[in-house]
Order: sequence, then structure tokens, then C-alpha cells
Amino acid sequence: MTPPSAPLEPGVTDAIPRALLRLALPVLGSNILRVAYQWVDALWVRPLGVEATAAVTTSIFVMWFVYALNDVVAIGATAYVSQLLGAGQRRRAGVAAYKGLRASGLLGLLGTAAGLFAAPWVFGLMTPDPAMAATGASYLAVVLAAAPLPMMALTGESIMRAAGNTRTPLLIDLCAVGLNAVLDPFLIYGWGPFPRLGVAGAAWATVIAQAVYVGCYLLLAARGHPALPLARREEPAAGGGPPPVRIAGMARVGIPAALIGMLFSVVYVAFTRSAAQFGAAAMAIVGIANRIEAIQFVNSAAIGVAGAALVGQNLGAGRPERAVEVIRTGVRWNFWIAVPLSALLMTFPDVFIGLFTHDPDAHRLGVPYLRVVTACLLFSGVEIVTAESIMGSGHTAAISWIFGTFSVLRIPLAFLVPRWTGSGVLGIAWVITLTCIARSLLILGWARRGTWKGGLGTQLHGRGPPPHDPSEVA
Repeated sequence: MTPPSAPLEPGVTDAIPRALLRLALPVLGSNILRVAYQWVDALWVRPLGVEATAAVTTSIFVMWFVYALNDVVAIGATAYVSQLLGAGQRRRAGVAAYKGLRASGLLGLLGTAAGLFAAPWVFGLMTPDPAMAATGASYLAVVLAAAPLPMMALTGESIMRAAGNTRTPLLIDLCAVGLNAVLDPFLIYGWGPFPRLGVAGAAWATVIAQAVYVGCYLLLAARGHPALPLARREEPAAGGGPPPVRIAGMARVGIPAALIGMLFSVVYVAFTRSAAQFGAAAMAIVGIANRIEAIQFVNSAAIGVAGAALVGQNLGAGRPERAVEVIRTGVRWNFWIAVPLSALLMTFPDVFIGLFTHDPDAHRLGVPYLRVVTACLLFSGVEIVTAESIMGSGHTAAISWIFGTFSVLRIPLAFLVPRWTGSGVLGIAWVITLTCIARSLLILGWARRGTWKGGLGTQLHGRGPPPHDPSEVA
């Protein structure tokens, strides 16, 4: 008599559009709130001048490097947890989650060291202006020093999403961003009994909110939330078993993905440095336009992150055909979002720029800059959906090579194109758009080969994708 199988994850059994939408909508809400962290700080410091706006909007490029470093852990944890849950091996998924959270906290100490000892030097890489560097460093030093807080929280969020729960992270993000928005004016302008801290006050508001952010995940883990499985060690298997879950294995998956984000950060530091030679307004517009195009990014990333959970669960359950359909569905959805958004940004660029600054030079430079960057939004959305979804398979090396090659190419072009063409900061916009289009086409071409469909069968189980394990309840 065949033993009954453990229940399959909903992502393995539900209709794909329904499962994808159920996961993607809360992720979209979380991503919008994540961008709101940066928007809230930038909007509140706007009365302090374009230099303050530039300091806040460009500091995020450095923080991207820190968050990308955490992808060494978070992307690996996503692939491990989703595939192990898809295979019905909940305890092993808990071990991966526990080791991932611990590793994120330790990695965050690197950011702490940079914040305490190197923030002026780091921000100085983006501008030769000593006054501008001092303003930026006052913000960057605080948020860098607190790096372990968002890094552990991001890993906790990744684990819950890999388990198919995206609503709880949305509620946590809502609380954290709301607190950030409330604290900003008190700490920036010294309302009530609070000291007037200026740009540094925006950083402290963000850090306090991030402390609440990670505290929520630690509390859920301590209470044994079903979507945040934690186990310190695996149960011994009789007669030999699958390879043990190790942080080194997760790092092999996560390192290529982390390099993508790290290089992306370095590239935008280069863009900012190149723009700085054309003045504070040009420097600010690089950060402002990036915040505006983030509207497309949050949509595509929401679909891609939800897709990664479904791809991992279905590959773990031995259903690669469903994983393929997840990606196809996500790409179709991205098209219907990107086209009207691009039309809106092309038609009303001045309105969006006006959310961040009233500086006339920033508007003069920003309108054509934003229109050029908008031309690549459809392509960037396609590559984000495809690449993020495939991250759930654990096959990250090829995607990393493609992104890394274009990132390295962008650095010299950021300085050469404005000089060759005499187009100033607009030349940077053309570098972004043309390289993005070429990169997205290569990502799609590689994805169609299908080499990622095997998942992490050998690494997790010592063989191909296993049948669903009836010994554990998922």
C-alpha cells in the first residue's frame, strides 16, 4: 500500500496566475513601501536644498552594495527553502532559514565598520566637492553603521516569501515605513523636544524604523511562525541521507546573485561621480530619475520575487513545466504594466521630477534625462521578471556573468560618452538605456535554453529532484 503523500505547497497545486497574483500583490506593496523609505527621506529634506536631496538620493547607491552583499545569504536561502518545502522537507528548510538569518547578522558587521570608519571616504567617491561629501557622509555613516538590522530583516522576509507568505512581510514593511515617515520631521527639523539634526536626522529615523523592522521578524521566529521555519540542526538520517544543509552551499547560490547587486551599486556610484562634474543639479537628477524609474522596478521585482518562490517550489516538486509557465505569465504581466507607465513618464516628466525638487537646473536637465531612461523600462522589466524568477532555481552564475559584463562596461562609458558626445549628464541616460536593452535580450536568450530547470537536485539531495517526501508535513 502506497503511503499518503505530505501535502503539497499551494504554489505547486494552484493555478499559476492565481498563485502568482496571490504572492505578487503583497510583494508589490512591500516594494512600494521599500521605495517609500527613500522617497520619504528625500521629500522631507527637500526644503534643505538640492545638496541635501542629492545626499539622500545618492546614498542609496552605496546601501545597494550592502543589501546586495546580503544576497549572498538571502538568495541562497530563497532557493533552498522554497525547493526543500516543495519537496516536503520542512525541517531541512528550517535549518537553511536559521543559518541564513545568523549569517546575515554577521555580514552586516562589515557595513557597521564602513559606517564608523569610512563613510566620508565612501561618499567622497561620488563627488569631489568637500561640502557635498560632508553632507552625504552625515547621512551615510548612520545608515551604514546599522547595516545588520535591514540585512537580517531582508533575509527573514526572503524566507517567508519562499515559504509562500508575502502578506506578513507587507504588514511589517507598513509599520516600519509609517514609523520612518512620522519620525523624519521631528529629527530633521527638531520638532518638539527633539534636536534639529538635518540630513542626519533622516538617517536616524530610518535606522529606528529598521530596528522595529528586524524586531518583528525575530519575534515571529521566536513564536514559531509557520512561514518562518527554524531548526538548529537536521534530524540524523538512517543509512546515509542527503547532503547536509550548509551555509557554504547557500553561498554558492547567492554569491553570483550578490555580485549583480554589488556591481549595480558600483556602477551608480560611477554614474554619480560622472554627473558631479556637471554640478549638484546633474548629480541630483541621477538619483531622482532612479527613484522615479523605481516605479517600474517595484512592479517587475514583485512579479519576479513571487515567481522565484513558485519556480523553486515547483522544481523541488519535480514540475519544471509549471516553473516555465510561471516565468511566461510574469513577462506577460510586465508588458501590460510597463507600456502605460512609460507613456505617462514620457508625457509628464516634469511632474514626477517636481516631487523631489523645484530647482530649475534640475528640471532643465531632468526632463530629457528621464525621457531617455524611460525608453528602456519595458526591457528592464522583462529582464527583472525573468532573472528574479530563475533565482528560485538556484542557477545564478550565468545571469551573474551577463549582468556583470554589462556593469563593467558601463563604468568607463559613464565617463567617455558624455565627453565624446558633449551631451553632459544626458549621455549617462543613453548609456543606461542602450546597455539595458542589450542585456535584457541576452537574459531572455539564455533563459530559453532551459538549463536552469534541474534546480538544485544534486546539491540538496545528491541526485535529481526527489519525489515528495511523505515523512514530513510541509
